[in-house]
Amino acid sequence: MRELNCTHCGKTIAADDQSCPHCGMPLAPHLRKSPQRKFIWWFIGIVIFCAVMIYLLPFFGSTRFPGR
Repeated sequence: MRELNCTHCGKTIAADDQSCPHCGMPLAPHLRKSPQRKFIWWFIGIVIFCAVMIYLLPFFGSTRFPGR
């Protein structure tokens, strides 16, 4: 179970709580979402981008300069 800090009182709360059990402040809906899912999609995108660049860059870098 993931734990968060209340933005109002600063005490530790569980991620699935609807409101802070210490001060009663309602939690914002975005605090309960896992930021790890967003990171995974960015990581997969970057890995795919790097793989495409590793494949394509040798074709673009093979220009020959005159006089060399």
